[in-house]
Amino acid sequence: MKTSIMQSTTAAAAAAATPSPKPELRGDQESRDSKKNTFLNRLLLGEILISSKKFKLLRNFSIVSLIAFSLAIGWLAQIYRQQTIKNLVNIKEDSNIILTQVLANTLWPEYGSFLSRNQDLSAEELVADARISQIHETILDQVENSDVVKIKIFDVQGRTVFSTELAQIGETKSAALQSAQSGQTISQLGHRDTFTALRSTIKDRHLLSSYIPIYDKQSREEIVGVFEVYTDVTPWLQQIEASQRRIIIRTSLIVTILYGVLFLFVSRAEALIKQQHQKLQESETSYRQQACDLEDTLTELKIIQAQMIQSEKMSSLGQLVAGVAHEINNPINFIHGNLNHLDAYTKEVFDLFRAYQAHYPNPPQTLQEKVDEADMDFLMSDLPGIFKSIKSGTERIREVVLSLRNFSRLDESEFKEVDIHDGLDSTLVILQHRLISRPGQPGIQIIKEYGQLPLVQCYPGLLNQVFMNILNNAIEAFEEINQRQTFEDLIKNPHRIHVCTHRLDEQWVKITISDNGIGIPKEVQSHIFDPFFTTKPVGKGTGLGLSTSYQIVTEKHHGQIGVYSTPGRGTRFEIKIPVHHPKI
Repeated sequence: MKTSIMQSTTAAAAAAATPSPKPELRGDQESRDSKKNTFLNRLLLGEILISSKKFKLLRNFSIVSLIAFSLAIGWLAQIYRQQTIKNLVNIKEDSNIILTQVLANTLWPEYGSFLSRNQDLSAEELVADARISQIHETILDQVENSDVVKIKIFDVQGRTVFSTELAQIGETKSAALQSAQSGQTISQLGHRDTFTALRSTIKDRHLLSSYIPIYDKQSREEIVGVFEVYTDVTPWLQQIEASQRRIIIRTSLIVTILYGVLFLFVSRAEALIKQQHQKLQESETSYRQQACDLEDTLTELKIIQAQMIQSEKMSSLGQLVAGVAHEINNPINFIHGNLNHLDAYTKEVFDLFRAYQAHYPNPPQTLQEKVDEADMDFLMSDLPGIFKSIKSGTERIREVVLSLRNFSRLDESEFKEVDIHDGLDSTLVILQHRLISRPGQPGIQIIKEYGQLPLVQCYPGLLNQVFMNILNNAIEAFEEINQRQTFEDLIKNPHRIHVCTHRLDEQWVKITISDNGIGIPKEVQSHIFDPFFTTKPVGKGTGLGLSTSYQIVTEKHHGQIGVYSTPGRGTRFEIKIPVHHPKI
């Protein structure tokens, strides 16, 4: 049985030439399929514009072809080299086995006992023995004019009992012992920079060393020694390399011709693809523009629809509020108007009772009991206070009704000269129930700083809606703070809404509504007036309040509205309205 051990670099090159594929995980494959499907879906939906600059068929073909052809040529050359070297090793190994058999047949009959039983001799004694010189001459005669450059003989313990390089006699080599124990021929191909040959020192040579066991002629099973034969295979390897270069050159010429033919086909295909791509790009651009136009139109329709719904809701609310205010106002006016008469009549009755007491201090016993039971003194002292309380309550109700009537002017389509302060006060009255203190939550302080304003031409109902939206946002911000802070913290830092008005010049007035709430993040401030933009949870906001307010101020009144906020410190809305409308 023959075993050939190639040089480690050769085996590594063979492993590199034929890499084993790595197992692919299912999750990775599914992820790539998902990405590919997403890309295809987006492509079909027109969301991706493929540009010829991103993918060039001819260039990519050239790069891929160059890499593929280079790998193929390198792989073929490497396979050829490996197979040829393997065949060379087998041939030279067989040759070395034959040479070993010839040498064993020549040396063992005469020197066999000396070579097998010399354990008692030291290395110096072996070298000095005359039989070593005789063996050396015999071997030189046998290998004359051959490619054998060194021969060594080992005993079964792996000790060198003879070498053409006398300095190595007496050394122990594990490879020889392994060969002796296993009975196998072991060959190794390697490179030596310098090597002591039979008659001289050689340089830069490729050598094949073969360890060949020798069997006893009689038993045919007992191993009596091991030969190590070094063969110079450098010329053979040079021929292999020359043949390898010729194969690479010829294969490259064939591949170049094949590449040229394929290049013509790919060039034509790329030209056709570019033409189709140009048409597809033009169509895609047209469709994209149409899609953008449709999207803009749809957005505008949504905004108009939302505004119409909002306007209709506010108009209906205004009519409802006006109707309720009217229905409440009539009985309240009746009660309030009759309170003065009732107060006067009561006073007359009390005066009459006092006059009666003065003229009849001692009424009959039965009548006196009725007077004592009615406790007329208490009635005469308490009833004026009751009338005063009722009058105060009716005045408060009339004030609320008036505020409702002022705020309910949402559907008025004509400009009117109104007092801005009335609209602000009416809005604050409507929101009074959200401003007062409640268990566990302190009230919101309203600080008014009203300047001297002229009557302003505006849509009073729409302007009240702007005030309502801004104040509502401030109150909701405070309610969010209430959920995160304790009652003691809220008392230390009370909530405040500051309403300020002043006249900028003859043409403009300014209304400022500020709070000390949580503020608005910078990334949100740029979108705060966008339609349908809201930071509130789903179901708690439509994103139309401030958008509608912006349109009311800028489009309906040709004014300006801005927001200035510092997160954690508060928000300030500034509204600028012209005193006289440009159209009037």
